[in-house]
Amino acid sequence: MIAVRAWVFPGQGSQHPGMGEGLLDRFPAECAAAERIIGVPPARLCRDAEGEYLGRTRYVQPAVFLVSVLAARAALADGRPPPEVVAGHSLGEYAALHLAGCLDFDSALSLVVRRGRLMESVTGGGMVAVLGLPLSRVTELLAEIPDVDLANHNLPDQFVLAGSTTGIRAVVDAVRRLGTGRCVPLAVSVPAHSRFMAGAAEAFAVALRDVAPGPPSIPVVSNVTASPHVPGEIQGTLLRHFVEPVRWWDTMCLLARSGVTEPVEVGPGEVLTKMWRRAAGSLPPPAPGGPLALAAPVPPPAPSTPVTPPTPVTPPAPVAPPAPAAPPVAGRSVPVAPGPAAGPPAAASRPRPAGSSGLRSDYGIRYACLAGSSPFGVTSPAFLRRLSEAGLLGFFGAQGLAPPEIRAALAELRGVRRYGMAWPSGGDERALCDLYLAHDVRHVEVTGPLAVVSPQLVRFRHGDGPRQLLVRAPDLATAVRFLRPADPATVRALTAAGHLDGVSAGAAARGPVATDVAVERDAHALVPALVALRDREAPGARIGVAGVGTPAAVAAAFALGADFVVTTTVNQCTAEAATSDAAKDLLAALDVTDVREAPDPDLFELGARSPVAHRGTLFAARAEELYRMFLRYDRLADVGPRRLAELERTHFGRPLDEVRADLGVAGRDDRRALASVCAAYCREATAAALRGTPGQRLNYRVPASTDVGAFNRLVSAEPLAGWRARHAELVTERLFGEAI
Repeated sequence: MIAVRAWVFPGQGSQHPGMGEGLLDRFPAECAAAERIIGVPPARLCRDAEGEYLGRTRYVQPAVFLVSVLAARAALADGRPPPEVVAGHSLGEYAALHLAGCLDFDSALSLVVRRGRLMESVTGGGMVAVLGLPLSRVTELLAEIPDVDLANHNLPDQFVLAGSTTGIRAVVDAVRRLGTGRCVPLAVSVPAHSRFMAGAAEAFAVALRDVAPGPPSIPVVSNVTASPHVPGEIQGTLLRHFVEPVRWWDTMCLLARSGVTEPVEVGPGEVLTKMWRRAAGSLPPPAPGGPLALAAPVPPPAPSTPVTPPTPVTPPAPVAPPAPAAPPVAGRSVPVAPGPAAGPPAAASRPRPAGSSGLRSDYGIRYACLAGSSPFGVTSPAFLRRLSEAGLLGFFGAQGLAPPEIRAALAELRGVRRYGMAWPSGGDERALCDLYLAHDVRHVEVTGPLAVVSPQLVRFRHGDGPRQLLVRAPDLATAVRFLRPADPATVRALTAAGHLDGVSAGAAARGPVATDVAVERDAHALVPALVALRDREAPGARIGVAGVGTPAAVAAAFALGADFVVTTTVNQCTAEAATSDAAKDLLAALDVTDVREAPDPDLFELGARSPVAHRGTLFAARAEELYRMFLRYDRLADVGPRRLAELERTHFGRPLDEVRADLGVAGRDDRRALASVCAAYCREATAAALRGTPGQRLNYRVPASTDVGAFNRLVSAEPLAGWRARHAELVTERLFGEAI
């Protein structure tokens, strides 16, 4: 098999004073552009005679990128054979993307500068290298220490973990107790490539929104997927790069299977070269044909000619095997387009549209943003009316309400031009569908982990003309379920009953059940996956992100490829929300860390959890205490009279016999009765918060996600800091004021 030429680019940690010597003078135009973007002359930055730059992430990252880029230019200009595939370790991926023509020089360097500053701003954590343990044992450690993530998988027995300071100490202690392997704490305070970088990722999306990466001319292996970058998904993958691990071992295996005998390291140091040589005996053999579809190599530039991104062509003819492994190019990297002087770049900077124009048209709204429902009518008719008058749309929180209450809300909404209704799961869905059709409801929202594609939901969606169906999906399975067509048997039954005609039955059988699907968590991973699924199997459906609380979060959603966004728990903290002033006071005081997962009242026995406010209430801790009690005991009598008396005082504020009587289990004391009593606490805590029951504040259950705390931070010095000034439409206006 013919050997494949690969170039790899190092990341942060490869820097050293004096790097790039002999390169900076050779490329004055690039250095001038770099000084303008970085704010420091490259010669001073790389020489770092006084030690003021190369110890700081904000300067290290652009310095390593610049030296790698210039070294690549020099290598190609000097006649070194160009690569057929490229990869970069963490920061090095930006140099690889630049080489492949995805990013022009100015755009790539600007992104790296922003990346370095954002990463430096995240403190309070750390990283530790774990050596000499297999992946299975490291996985067990991560399961035991909840606030630590895998950040790098470099070799079969070399990992880097990132997390909180206490979590890192726990890792060191755990490895020491094992008596095998060792830990090397890293001299950084940034928990890179972990969930703790989520805030930085959101902010980075603002920098990405004006950059549209071009398609790679040669394969660029992504750190996140350990497979070639996919055109159209590069922005989303770069955002995932902040919070997901560097899969370098998998990357090396991919290169080896593709026929790479040893890559050329382009950039400062020899870290990646040494890593490859250490792993050589464990790497897989070349596979016939290789897993990479290689494009033509990058043509070498003339010594003084700007390098433009290469144009994809047909695969190259076989070439002779290269000479034995070449030494790393000292401080070198692949060719990079130099910026404005290079002519129109392949990845021209241009504004990204603010979501789907089709969604704005279908819902009749100004922004690609919907206000999601909150149960028990919290997103009230007054809330929806205010949004409609501002050219926006929200959904009434019909979940948890009786049919007469839903009918009363619909009567109050008569005359409101645009609004939607939540579709409560369970209950008499035929009557609900009849009611919504009778009131000409055009948009419904489905929420919750148990959401199903029921016949009546299909009837609403397609009967009497198409309507919009928004699904807020808590997981991938729910999203996929609604992106597929309705069950053929359901379509046949609805047609036979006269609810669907031939046209609507055909639409139901061919198209997705949902018109719009918004993911409620893990957007960085789920949105690109669902966009790809939509493009293959559900054309016309729109993918969104639910739970945005800042302009940066909105921009991040659009950068991931989302068509729209949905506001959720932040809607409860508005003047028009139908919940108590006490609950709104509690919500307005939350920070991003003041949310916890707590047992869910509707799925208590199954162990399901939902996010609630943690600050200003003891609900999360008290509900968790009840769940542990449920797991430990089979009946209330086993708990003991002293503990039961304490629960009456702290949790319920009344005798448990009264609670059991209200639940209809007064004469029973089995496991089901125990579960009913425990779940009753969660429901009563919800009701207490909605009513603002005096004396029960410590038991308030207030649904909340990090979007509330993020919005509170955003407006802390603005008039919207107080919830009484937060009118429904002003939340959306504030979110989109900086995001488009």
